[in-house]
Amino acid sequence: GIRDAQESRGLGDVYKRQLRALADWRDGQERDLHQDMMRLTMRIVSKALFDTEVGEAVDEVGAAISAAIEIANAKFTCLFQIPRWLPTRENRRERAALAKIDALMRCFIQERRALAREQLEQRRDLLSMLLLAVDEDGAGGMTNQQARNEVCTLFLAGHETTAVTLSWACCLLAQHPHAQARLREEARAVLGGRPPTTRDLPRLTYTGQVIREALRLYPPAWITPREAQQDAQIGDHLIPRGAVVFVSPWVSHHDGRYFPQPDAFMPERWTEAFEKELPRGAYFPFASGPRVCIGNTFALMEAQLILAIIAQHFELELAPGQRIEPEPLVTLRPRHGVRMRLRAKAA
Repeated sequence: GIRDAQESRGLGDVYKRQLRALADWRDGQERDLHQDMMRLTMRIVSKALFDTEVGEAVDEVGAAISAAIEIANAKFTCLFQIPRWLPTRENRRERAALAKIDALMRCFIQERRALAREQLEQRRDLLSMLLLAVDEDGAGGMTNQQARNEVCTLFLAGHETTAVTLSWACCLLAQHPHAQARLREEARAVLGGRPPTTRDLPRLTYTGQVIREALRLYPPAWITPREAQQDAQIGDHLIPRGAVVFVSPWVSHHDGRYFPQPDAFMPERWTEAFEKELPRGAYFPFASGPRVCIGNTFALMEAQLILAIIAQHFELELAPGQRIEPEPLVTLRPRHGVRMRLRAKAA
């Protein structure tokens, strides 16, 4: 799965190639870090899934993804559903956005199908693995449509949620200078000015705590639907088979019974002892149970490495007049972006 792909390609190698996206950051610049993170994570997930880059299409594809998410959210919250076949402005916009994403995915699949099996076996990206996979009895592999569905889900979720997590982490650090200084000191002590690799992750303890706390305060997947497969009793409530129940990490993560000072940014709370004491279901930024996000390990590693690199080289300040406001779409994006002023620091 995705874990095999990330290990075979090597996240360290991915970052050496992809973090050039941050190379144009300059001292004193004011930038929208949310847009920067969206571009960066899209390049990284493209490398891991397809062993290629979206290149110049990154902004175009990013705009299509944003449009699809906004439209999906509008339809989700609409009382009356308009049939998709009606040529309304919103339906046309949705079809155009999905067609752009679909064309990119199918292009990658067609390129792989054109390879001989021996060539395909030499590649270690996730798409190649999916196309090589067969049923347990050895008969039949994935159709193009099945492969498209799998990689499209991983592509969309694999960059969006990580970018949102990093955006909120940067926003929180800019509002808490002491935490940002501690993060920078850890990066300096552990890395000594060199780029981080996956081997450094166990020693980047505070960096990991910052990511976990950002996921607690602003979980990207802030609400998740689940359909009851059978009648269930929860407290005084009977949940009939077929009913859809919404569970919200946002609500659970701000519950003072489990998280003292639930609205405070306290990365240091994430000790091993604290995590062991948390009851199951109190903290679930990647969902839980058999449908837990399969990319959770990849996302945590990716976010931790990127944040360590940023901490090495820059101090982040919120731009004057920046409004911090969550926008509960399909993911919990910052409504007005995350405009930051960069202050260069020696690694």
